[in-house]
Amino acid sequence: MFSAEKPLPKTLYILGVLVIFAAVYLPYFVELGQVVGNLVVYGLPVAVVSLFFGREILRRAGKNNWTALKRGFAFFGALTVISILTSIAALFIIIILNPQAPELLQRPNPALDVEPNFAWVMIAVSFLVVGPAEEYLFTGFAYGGLLSMSKGKHWLPLAVGSALLFTFAHAYYALTYEAAAVIPFITLATFGFAMAATYYWSGGNLLIPILIHGLYDATGFLGVATTAEIGLISRGALIFVGVAFAIFYFLKRAGVKFGVPAKKHPVEPLPPSTPGDPSHDRARLLDWEIANHKSMRRQPEKRRC
Repeated sequence: MFSAEKPLPKTLYILGVLVIFAAVYLPYFVELGQVVGNLVVYGLPVAVVSLFFGREILRRAGKNNWTALKRGFAFFGALTVISILTSIAALFIIIILNPQAPELLQRPNPALDVEPNFAWVMIAVSFLVVGPAEEYLFTGFAYGGLLSMSKGKHWLPLAVGSALLFTFAHAYYALTYEAAAVIPFITLATFGFAMAATYYWSGGNLLIPILIHGLYDATGFLGVATTAEIGLISRGALIFVGVAFAIFYFLKRAGVKFGVPAKKHPVEPLPPSTPGDPSHDRARLLDWEIANHKSMRRQPEKRRC
């Protein structure tokens, strides 16, 4: 679990969060271009956060990789299932209030609004830039900073808080999906919570959340670069892996043991034989087989004519 050393000052935390949100939404008010815009959205807040809390984030980033891998995919799988079920329930309610909601959800995802050829580049960017930067900012700083200030306590409500911050950073979905934006917001919130839980229960590991985040975004761009069907299949395969990890993890937590060999009972030695006494030998063999829980397999004796 997460352990804090020197708590992050609240003033620096608030300033860091403000810088993150200012950088995220500045391109919506100022025309910056794609290259400069990405530098502002990701480069500026990463630089500022690194000054405030970077050493603490990086100190734990590669900690407990195997634990983080197992729990990370388990949390991702479990929270994705919860997200899907919650989204279905929410969609029914939204349709009652706004029958046009299904049409709103058919609009293109603004985060995937790129040309098919450039989508291949964005697959690499998902692993090299987007995943690392967003996990560094929202899991490492937004959540890790809260844990630092609370000295590692209250991880659950703080994970909910950081998940909401991650969701609010994508509030531009409301401009595209309007009333139906609740659906992608549920997905974002559950994903952010899964990554926060992974971070806490691995002691601050950031590499695995970066990997999962990169894979998740890459499957979306794969659907743009190829076909929507291939994108859905790849996203479904990722979710399937997560659900498999979740089932294994929670069954293990429930006490189910996997791959434990059966206990072998020691074999009793064969009693000593008495020379020239066939009846004693047969009794000796029978006693030995019973003692070792073996069934007797005796061939029928041939009758002598």
